[in-house]
Amino acid sequence: MNTHKFVKPIMQGLTKLHTLLYNKYGGKFLGTLFGNPICMITTVGRKSGSLRTIPLLTIPYEDDYILVASSGGSPQHPAWYYNLIHEPRIEMTVNSNTFTVHARQLSDEEKDSLWPFIIEACSFYEEYRQKASRNIPVFICSPIS
Repeated sequence: MNTHKFVKPIMQGLTKLHTLLYNKYGGKFLGTLFGNPICMITTVGRKSGSLRTIPLLTIPYEDDYILVASSGGSPQHPAWYYNLIHEPRIEMTVNSNTFTVHARQLSDEEKDSLWPFIIEACSFYEEYRQKASRNIPVFICSPIS
C-alpha cells in the first residue's frame, strides 16, 4: 500500500489549519516547536505566480534563520523548496514580526558544518536525513535591510 498518496492531503489540511491558527493568534498558539519558532513564509509560486504562505519550523542562527527542506524525510523536496530556488526573496513572519529575507541554499560543505547545530536544535532532522532518499536542502535566510 502506498501511504505517500495519503500523506500529501493530510499535510495540506494540517498546513491550512496551522496557518489559520497562527494568523488568528499572532503566532502565540502553535508558534514554537522544541523551543524553536514556527515561522510563516510567503513565497511566489514558481508555476502559478500566486503568493503561497505556509508555516515552517525555523532555527534562529546568529542574525539569520535556517530552513530545512526535509518534508518529514519524504523522497521529494517540498513545493516551497522550488519556490525559493525560483525566487529567493521571501517574506518571513517570526513571533508576529514580518520582514523580507533572502533565502540562500547552503552548499553541501556549508550544510555539513552547520548540521550539528541543526541537530542540537531539532534532533528529528537527523532521522529525516537518514530516512530520505535524497540530499535534504538547507537554506539560510538573511533579513534584507
